[in-house]
Amino acid sequence: MTHLVIFAALATVPLLAIVLLRVNGAIAFMSLCLGSVLVTYTSSDVDSVVSGLEGKHAAHLEPWVQVALFVLPLLLSLLFTRGSVKGSKSLLNVLPAAATGLLCALLIVPLLPLALRQEIHQQAVWRQLNDAQTAIILGGAVFSLMFLLFTHRRKKSDEEGKKGKHKG
Repeated sequence: MTHLVIFAALATVPLLAIVLLRVNGAIAFMSLCLGSVLVTYTSSDVDSVVSGLEGKHAAHLEPWVQVALFVLPLLLSLLFTRGSVKGSKSLLNVLPAAATGLLCALLIVPLLPLALRQEIHQQAVWRQLNDAQTAIILGGAVFSLMFLLFTHRRKKSDEEGKKGKHKG
């Protein structure tokens, strides 16, 4: 049961953080994608550095170094973009926020220590999430791109108003 709670927290904590801090869910989703790239391409080098610093006790740190590399871009996005979603955009932001929470759970579980990962893999909800990974990734990417495109476009009246102010 504890493993199910941990798994649920992996999905709901990012979702709640994004919604409550009014962070742009699309940026958070892309931050998790960046975290995945960091883990894929830099974790072996970072693990080597940590192993050099910690010596023989570093082997148990490897999964946690990967988890840290994975969540660091998300944490920085939460910190630096809080309060960036205002008004009616908050309702639209729920879709990329939900996709971010699901993607977080989907990508972080394989990075966890073996015993914890195996316990989570035995959960039915993990199998359902794993089966839905394509839909989560594609849906999250589409929701995020649409949110960015539709909420960050300038209106013609704004552009014309700014042009008129610069001339005078």
